[in-house]
Amino acid sequence: MKSADEEDAEHRQIQAFLAELPPEVIINILSRLRVGRLLYFRSVAKPWRSLIDSSYFRNLHLLHSTHTKSNLNLILRKESDLYCVDFDSLNDAVELTHPLMCYSNRIRVLGSCNGLLCICNVAEDIALWSPWIRKYRILPSLPSDRKRDKGMCLCGARVYGLGYDAVHDDYKLVRISQFIGWDSASFEGEVKVYSLRLNEWRRMDNMPYVLCYTRKMGILASGCVHWVVTRAPEPEMDRPATEMVAGFDLVKEKFGEVPMPEMDRKCQIDVGYLEGWLCIVAKYEGVGVDVWSMKQYGVKESWCKLFTVKQVQGVRRPKSIRPLVYSKNGRQVLLEQNHEDLVWFDLESQMVKSVKIRGLPDLFEATVCAETLVSVDPSKREDKEKEGKKNKKRDDFLAEGFKLVL
Repeated sequence: MKSADEEDAEHRQIQAFLAELPPEVIINILSRLRVGRLLYFRSVAKPWRSLIDSSYFRNLHLLHSTHTKSNLNLILRKESDLYCVDFDSLNDAVELTHPLMCYSNRIRVLGSCNGLLCICNVAEDIALWSPWIRKYRILPSLPSDRKRDKGMCLCGARVYGLGYDAVHDDYKLVRISQFIGWDSASFEGEVKVYSLRLNEWRRMDNMPYVLCYTRKMGILASGCVHWVVTRAPEPEMDRPATEMVAGFDLVKEKFGEVPMPEMDRKCQIDVGYLEGWLCIVAKYEGVGVDVWSMKQYGVKESWCKLFTVKQVQGVRRPKSIRPLVYSKNGRQVLLEQNHEDLVWFDLESQMVKSVKIRGLPDLFEATVCAETLVSVDPSKREDKEKEGKKNKKRDDFLAEGFKLVL
């Protein structure tokens, strides 16, 4: 064990070494670290704290994490508990302490975006939360639903979706409340959007579709949040409506239909996200599951079938499969199967291999979440002149600040 004098000497050597490094090298090194380390390094010196707390560095760290698929975690939800699993090791499931009161032992994950998690309880208290910097914001409450006019019954379904509006630098939560008429033919899809920047809910135009799944969170891809829907029911229709995918554009705040791939429609579809692309998971009863990916958003011809997970005779039939993330070498895809297992699917051999994680709940829902410095505090937009002055001040500061303190 080192003595106090030896530790002081080693610390001085490190300081001397860092003092010789250009500021841009130090910034590059810091941008590759995990959030826990960065929070520790905030105490090194004021310039380091100012850098790590800046929006410039926060965006740089987020960009590096996104491009390299580093700092990824799996968030597993079981009833009132949330667990975190480091993607690089996939070793242990560590329980997280979330900020909401639990009623009836139930917590829902409403969405994940740039390291932020949106969660709610059965009382519909909603929190936008960063587990990594341990900060959260409770969203303004909305009035309870009441019996609707025009023959509408109480709310029959409610879904949410979280995303980032890059044009307005704003995180938004979309809430869709679906009211069905007593005649089962009429419906109303009420849409409200929460803006983190404004810290308020706003009423949007009604959604012109019917939700197919009433408890699934929206999937974010290409600046839109997506759900599986059908078109409005018509009284004269005697056949089931065709399932499709609709997306809510977070910038335009409008719905649009996503063109579907050319596939056998005698299947049950779900929507997903993989490697930056919108996905469709098509389940064929007794046959298997196809996973499609849209390589150019909104372009029908860009759909391609990524892989097929076939039903193996004698093996328990998968009730649900969700693609989560590619391995770092791109040869495997991590799948959540039946809300019970995590498995690697090898794209070349088409074989499935179970992932053993200590502390894994017996039933769970998995969400991929990056470990970032993104804050739940609303950002304040600045005009170009102010932003330019701020960047120049930062550059001057970085050029001198590190040298002065190391």
